Amino acid sequence: MSIAITDDHRALAETAADFLTRRGARAGARALLEAAEEGLPSWWGELAGLGWLGLHVPEAQGGSGYSLEELVVVVEQFGRAVAPGPFVPTVIASAVLGAVGGEQADALLPGLADGSVIASVALGGDVTVRDGAASGNAGNVLAGGLAQVLLVAAGEDVAVVRVGEGVTVEVPANMDPTRRTARVSLDGAPAVVLAGARRHLTDLSRVILSAEAVGMARECTEMAAEYAKERIQFGRPIAMFQAVKHHCADMVVAAELATSAVWDAARAASTGGRPAPG
Repeated sequence: MSIAITDDHRALAETAADFLTRRGARAGARALLEAAEEGLPSWWGELAGLGWLGLHVPEAQGGSGYSLEELVVVVEQFGRAVAPGPFVPTVIASAVLGAVGGEQADALLPGLADGSVIASVALGGDVTVRDGAASGNAGNVLAGGLAQVLLVAAGEDVAVVRVGEGVTVEVPANMDPTRRTARVSLDGAPAVVLAGARRHLTDLSRVILSAEAVGMARECTEMAAEYAKERIQFGRPIAMFQAVKHHCADMVVAAELATSAVWDAARAASTGGRPAPG
């Protein structure tokens, strides 16, 4: 079972899966393994046109007005396809801004929803903000080399920083070149503080990244099961061996448990609850 459990959600998941397959998302990820630099996927404009970047964004701010439930359905398919690009970090940023609201949401959400603004989030650094200027090590930032706007954890708050003055971005050799992590440091970078927003940043990042991980886990499980049916050892498919059956069954159970947890967390976030323990 996938995250999509209603007819509408299943249709959305099928549409997303078909789009990513037709656009060769997995092949694009493989190409990045040897590429010197990471750029936007060639189909980014089409993706934006489909409205998936703004599924969870209110209509008044350029989105479709749905919720996190619909977003995680699409994110799961991105995980299954190992799709490259900054889709996931961008929708995390817009989800946080949508949850907090205010002037920054009004200013940034339309661009995030139409794909003209790329964003990412920094969760694990050590950043302080004084007199509207952010300084410190922002840590590792997913797809940070492509981002124009960063949401950076700073104590219990979140600093909204535009990449530019006072922002240094370095993209080192990555263990996973398909979506590269950047090292970001701030030195007096102009910032707007979202007071008390770190809880939203942490919770929503967990939910959305977990939805992507669920998609990867499910795809790995299905590929492993199919391989076990084809791989011949001692004159028989290895799927006939008890030990292999047990491993495959364990994978299915783990994927199902993770799927239900992500769905419950997304639904909780959509109805005003906390999606994850703090």
